[in-house]
Order: sequence, then structure tokens, then C-alpha cells
Amino acid sequence: MRPRVLAAAVLTALLPALAAAQVADSLREQIRVREVVLAGQLEELREARARLQELWSRFDEQTVALLRAQAEGEAVESLRLRDEELRLTEAELAAAVETLRAIRRSVLENRTLLAAFTAEMERLASAFGEAEAPLTGTWALAVDPGQEGTMFLQQQGTLVTGTYALSGGFSGSFRGTLVAGKVRLERIDSQIGFAAIFYGRLVGQGRNLRLQGNWEATQLATGLPSTGNWTARRVGEGGA
Repeated sequence: MRPRVLAAAVLTALLPALAAAQVADSLREQIRVREVVLAGQLEELREARARLQELWSRFDEQTVALLRAQAEGEAVESLRLRDEELRLTEAELAAAVETLRAIRRSVLENRTLLAAFTAEMERLASAFGEAEAPLTGTWALAVDPGQEGTMFLQQQGTLVTGTYALSGGFSGSFRGTLVAGKVRLERIDSQIGFAAIFYGRLVGQGRNLRLQGNWEATQLATGLPSTGNWTARRVGEGGA
């Protein structure tokens, strides 16, 4: 009887953590979807801004031309046509301003949701603790173009630190974060200093867990590539 009671007590104690894990998984998916939506919204915002600039330039040119025509005593019928063109451009300009305003509202709403989801993820992590520190350990690292090596990472909550050694005699340290499955690591090289930022995402589970993403150089005058892809797979414990 006692083992059954103990098992029931353990299960009861674990239920909140299990529920929290399910909520965290749902939040991660919501964050991923919101990030995809945000990327599209920002592209729409750039296009709307370009359209607004184009219309404003046309409006300004038409206004200058109308003023010049008025000063030069152009015929009334011609002035009427110029004024009609200007009114049409004004209408397009007003519509473009409203479109830009609507996109801005959508971006702000989306960012508000992202902030709320991220805050809830952090609250769950604080309340129930991290189920694991998936980045802690040794990883086989491949950095395009043409570099391979290893890195050792240590994760504490969302903070990540580590060291690396790459072919070509490059070595140094990493510092960064892991939030909602997304990693950002700053590469500090022992020779050239703050060399690059690695952006990536955890993919897979267990033995198939890996990191993949892209990197961007922070120093463009070193004669080295300025961007590329990178991948890492765990070795040693839990590795292949």
C-alpha cells in the first residue's frame, strides 16, 4: 500500500510541472508563429513606407508645378487639370498614411503578444525550474565556410557561456542566451576579439538534438567571410 501511496504523491507533485511543460511547449509554438507573422509585418511596413515616400514626392512635385503655373498665368483649364491631379494624389497619400498606420498597429499588437508569451515562459521557468539545460555539454561545431571544431557550453537558466576551438588555430569564448528555443551567441576570439554573432535554434530531441542557424561577422576589415551558416551536434553524453 505504501508504494502506491508514494507513487500517487509523486505523481500529484509532478502534475503541475508536467502541465507547465505542456504550456511552455504551446508558448514556444505561439512565439514561433508570432515571429513569422512579425517578419511579414515588417516587410509590409517597409513597402508601405516606400509607397508613402513615392506618393509624397509626387505630391510635392505636383504642388510646385501648380504654383509655378499659377505664377506664370497658365490657362484656367490647364490649372483645373493640374488641381484635379493634385487632389487624386492627395487621396492616394491619405490612403497610404492610413495603411501605414494600420500596419504599425498590427506590429505593436504582435510585439505585445510576443512580450507576454516570453514573460510567461520566464515565469514558468522561475516557478518550476528548467526541466533541463539542453545546451550544457560538448558540441561538434561546423562553421561555413570550411571550419570545424568543438565547443563546450554551460547553460544557467537563459544565460549561456562557453569556449570553442576551430580549425585554423581559432579559439575563444561564447556568451549569450537561450530563450524559447532560440540561441544567440557572441563569439569572442582570442586573436581578434568580438568576432561574430551566432543566431540559431534548437532542433530535434535526445540523441538527435542539434543547433543550426547563421552567423554574422562584427568586424568586416579582417579579410575573413562576413556571414554564413553553422551547425552543432552534441557529442559525449547523449551524443552519437
